Amino acid sequence: MDADEALKFVEQLLSEQEKRLNDLQRVMFRGAWEGKSSRKIYQECSSRCTYQHLIQNVGPELWRLLSDVVDDRVSKRNLQGPIERAKELRSRRDRNGTSTTSERSQPEPNLRLEPESNLLWEEHKPQWEDWGNIPAVSSVFGRIKELEQLEERFSFNGCRLIVLFGAPGIGKTTLAAKLAHQVKDQFDFLIWRSLQPAPSLTSLVADLVQFLSNGQETSTELTRLLYYLRNQSCLIVLDGLESVLRGGVHNGSYQEGYEEYGELLKQVGQTVHQSCLVFTSAEKPKDVARMEGGNQRVFALKLEGLGELAAREFLNAKGAFSCADSDWRLIIQRYEGNPSALNAIATNVREVFDGDVKNFLEELQQGTALFEDIRSLLDRQFNRLSDLERAIVECLVKHHEPLTITEIIQSVTRPITNVEVQEVLQSLLRRSLIEGTAARYSLQALMTEYMVHRAIEQRT
Repeated sequence: MDADEALKFVEQLLSEQEKRLNDLQRVMFRGAWEGKSSRKIYQECSSRCTYQHLIQNVGPELWRLLSDVVDDRVSKRNLQGPIERAKELRSRRDRNGTSTTSERSQPEPNLRLEPESNLLWEEHKPQWEDWGNIPAVSSVFGRIKELEQLEERFSFNGCRLIVLFGAPGIGKTTLAAKLAHQVKDQFDFLIWRSLQPAPSLTSLVADLVQFLSNGQETSTELTRLLYYLRNQSCLIVLDGLESVLRGGVHNGSYQEGYEEYGELLKQVGQTVHQSCLVFTSAEKPKDVARMEGGNQRVFALKLEGLGELAAREFLNAKGAFSCADSDWRLIIQRYEGNPSALNAIATNVREVFDGDVKNFLEELQQGTALFEDIRSLLDRQFNRLSDLERAIVECLVKHHEPLTITEIIQSVTRPITNVEVQEVLQSLLRRSLIEGTAARYSLQALMTEYMVHRAIEQRT
């Protein structure tokens, strides 16, 4: 059944109850049926309403109306199933000819998943929310494309496992928080947990099962968590997966006592269920790398730095500055739009240089500008590297041009094989510390700044 057939059927059901859809609801219905993100749907009706009105009023009212008419739970994420079931039920009754017209317009009671008195559902909110220690997020700059891409994964692909990974300070947690708020109405349960400090998997599972069972059980068995993921629509966000990964190695293994997290990733990514787990991580887990690609239910998104326009908006929100456009452009390019680095610089310019960016740049010519908050993030990342990874990082920082694998082998200060270089490069790419283009590799800009700063400190 395509969108036109589905819309015609829905309009028929509504007319039997003397109800009808308005134009905005029809646009929302068609877009949701075709798996479009809310942003893309908005582009089709932007002259008639605001984006906030579309997602806060038009959408929820439409899902509530459809839920009533088909007597089944309907949402943007769960649209086709209820409509197709209602059409099949109507067709079966019409073939059997066992019901009057008025009776056929009344759906079967046993199709309802929740009672009409459920106010949480009537307001189209998750039944249960536990936001844990989620950070407050007011504005998110330059991530519209990423949010649209992720929302499509939820709405159209039915993604079961998502990993947001990227360099330190790139905005993974902020994006995950924004995403959770944006898609929460597509789920019955929502829970946010930080993995720092890292809980054992049994402890985490017990916590999640207790929440998803409304306090009825505290099983530590992964099979029980999967049971609830299959039978309920749950959004679970776990922030900081790198805390369970082992440092000092480049094979992507887990810390001792945390190996079962690999099984969690595999089961969530490969088992059929109606929920989604979202992880943030400084590193792309090897188990995720093996499952993604052809598997549309598993998705890893590497976050890059902000583009120049978004970075300028981000900096302007930090205060009034005295500078030419070229001044900020130099800073944005030098730090590749890393939000944490730009925030630290903007704070320093405002407090130390009274908002004068040019004076800051003059001082920057004398050395590096790597402030404590971002340096501590990079310290943790550097300390996680294996000896071979450190050797290649030190090799890359000495060269101003990207190197091939052969050139790395020739330049590194210790014996290393071609296979070892490939394994290390793969690990550094998953850690978002290097960049690779056309089989040539270079150090990520912020890491280059860090290594220069580290070398200066070691000499003094």
